[in-house]
Amino acid sequence: MESYSDQQLATLVREGDPDAFLELTSRYMTLIRAKAAPFHGTMLEADDLCQEGLLGLLDAVRNYREDGGASFRTYAGVCITNRIIMAYRWAAGRKNFPLNNFVPLSEEGASCGVFAGEEANPEKMLVEEEDLLLLKRFISRGLSKMERQVLMLYLGGYSYKEIADSLCITSKAADNALQRVRRKLKEPF
Repeated sequence: MESYSDQQLATLVREGDPDAFLELTSRYMTLIRAKAAPFHGTMLEADDLCQEGLLGLLDAVRNYREDGGASFRTYAGVCITNRIIMAYRWAAGRKNFPLNNFVPLSEEGASCGVFAGEEANPEKMLVEEEDLLLLKRFISRGLSKMERQVLMLYLGGYSYKEIADSLCITSKAADNALQRVRRKLKEPF
C-alpha cells in the first residue's frame, strides 16, 4: 500500500478496501493535527477536532475527481479544513455557551506544518514552532480582549454582523477591531 499514490488509495477506498483508508489516514494524520491545532482550547476537544478532520478526509475520498484540476492532497486539505471549521462554527453557535471560551490559540497541539510524504526537517519545524509561539504570545498579550474575541470569531468564519451580534457591539466596532488586529499583526512582534 505504501507504494500507491494518494489518488490510487482514494480509488481503492471507494471500491471498499479498508486497508487503503488506513494508509491514507496514516499519511494525513499530521496534516489533520496541524489544521486542528489553531482550534485547540476553544469549545472542542483535540480528539473531536481530529475526528472531524478524519471525516473531512473521508469526504475527500468520496468526492475527489481527478479531472477536477487539483491534486488529491490539495483537495483533501481543503475538505479537512472545511470540516474542522464547520465543527467549530457549530460549537460556537450554541447560544448558551459563554463567550469567554473564545480564548487565544492554546499552548497545546502540534504546530507541525509537515505534509504526508514530506521529509521532516527538524530545523524548519523548530523555526515554525518558535514563530507560532511568538504569534500566540502576541495574540494573548498584544491584543485587547475584544480584539481577541473578534479575531477568533472572524477566523471561525463569522461575518461582521454575526460577530457584532455575538459580542453585542455594532458591525462598525467589529470592523474597527479587526482592522486594529490586522494593523498590529503587520508590525513585527
